[in-house]
Amino acid sequence: MVTGEQLLLLEYIPNKSLYDRLHTHKGKSFGCLSWSSRLSIALDIAYALDYLHSVADPPVIHRDVKSSNILLDNDHHAKLADFGLCKLGHDAFTAQTPTIIKGSLGYVDTNYLNTGLVSPKSDVYSFGVLLLELITGMKSLQGSITLAELTNDCRKHQDVDVMMGMLDPKLNGQVDVEQLRVLVHVANMALLENSIARPTMAEIAYQISSCMEHSPESALPV
Repeated sequence: MVTGEQLLLLEYIPNKSLYDRLHTHKGKSFGCLSWSSRLSIALDIAYALDYLHSVADPPVIHRDVKSSNILLDNDHHAKLADFGLCKLGHDAFTAQTPTIIKGSLGYVDTNYLNTGLVSPKSDVYSFGVLLLELITGMKSLQGSITLAELTNDCRKHQDVDVMMGMLDPKLNGQVDVEQLRVLVHVANMALLENSIARPTMAEIAYQISSCMEHSPESALPV
């Protein structure tokens, strides 16, 4: 190797992105992502974002959490990618000066859109949209309507049959109903207009990991 030569080492990701897996013809040809795989993907990304917000030094606000930035390895473990829009440092977490809006349509925090103020809770909002994407199998934008807007009434309904109606039809109803309730609840909290009222990623990771331990006899097979 020539002295001073620099190399960029990238991990090979055989299953491409979550977006490819859910929304492209080639990705769908590999078969439907099971409910358990979707839960695991959600938990992997929740842990990743919690690490960025709470452990990394300096801390990181990703600002572009979306399915095309989530890469899947051979075992469908998820990895968060593309840090090109991230904001670094403790100052970014307490900034009170509006910034130019960055992110992807359908995923961008509504509070961030209205105020220009970005925070870790902006990533929480985007994660809520990601959960809806995993639940419904739909893209974050449906024409000019966001997935959060489209599912607003269904996801806030207490009737389990209404919630089941949101499910990706490719799952054929093969879900754990209580786990579905938890994921919908987490999505609703993450998508609150009041960003301060949204949970942290640590709280979200705990709720998802706890529900994954739940497997009642009445649940449908996953």
